Amino acid sequence: MNDMLLVLLAGQSNMAGRGTAEPDDLKNIPGLFRFTGDFRWLPAIEPIHRDRPFVGTFDQAGNRISSPDPWDNIPVGNGGEVRGVGPGRTFGRLLLEANPGRRVGLIPAAVGGTPLASWKRGGEDIWVPGEYPYNRAVSLAKAAMKHGRIVAVLWHQGETDAQQNNLNYKNDLREVIRNFRDDLKLGVEVPFLLGELGSFYGEEILAHVPRINQAMHELASELPSVRIVRTKDLTCCEDSLHFDTTSARELGRRYFTEFAHFIHPAAVPQELQP
Repeated sequence: MNDMLLVLLAGQSNMAGRGTAEPDDLKNIPGLFRFTGDFRWLPAIEPIHRDRPFVGTFDQAGNRISSPDPWDNIPVGNGGEVRGVGPGRTFGRLLLEANPGRRVGLIPAAVGGTPLASWKRGGEDIWVPGEYPYNRAVSLAKAAMKHGRIVAVLWHQGETDAQQNNLNYKNDLREVIRNFRDDLKLGVEVPFLLGELGSFYGEEILAHVPRINQAMHELASELPSVRIVRTKDLTCCEDSLHFDTTSARELGRRYFTEFAHFIHPAAVPQELQP
């Protein structure tokens, strides 16, 4: 596989996904793959990301079921569930449908709970010392690029920075975008798609969401090939922090709509119009 259309998924938990899987999320889509942390291509069955211990397959009592292969898809048992549905698989499916005969590879690099500081070169995961999300994302992407080319970067991040009231978010995000482009040699033909924060958080986050979203919109007007994906009407899980399964899929569709607008501004199918 050396002609794949690759999509880098980066940011924190709402890109990784925290929705509960339904039967269709656990079915193989021929031609759609995910890149694992040990550099293998496997079918893009949810969960696409394996960023935290509370993602995966759980039994009826809520215990996580493990496997000798941490990247394996473990069948869900009676009364159990699979957690970790995000926007990436929907985007990948739509990209696959728009490119008959091609293969699509998702590069899952998002890490829950990470501030922008963790997404700078050498930035450390604030929850897992010794893990470096940006460095890891670049390493995964470079390995995946041996099998194709990156056609889009999907980014959703900012809840942690909103909670921390990061007043320098705009400049920090500008640096992250520049580093990704430089380190992966991504030209302006590759869009960087920024998902807005939601409208359902607790007050400690929600109070600073407008500043984070404004920073994204300003960067989209200042930087080439940066686009905004709107989220205001999307809904959340019971935790008031993460997009629920339906909204995670809708978010993936909206990412693809922005991508399609970017690639062919006048040729977006009616069913994908906002």
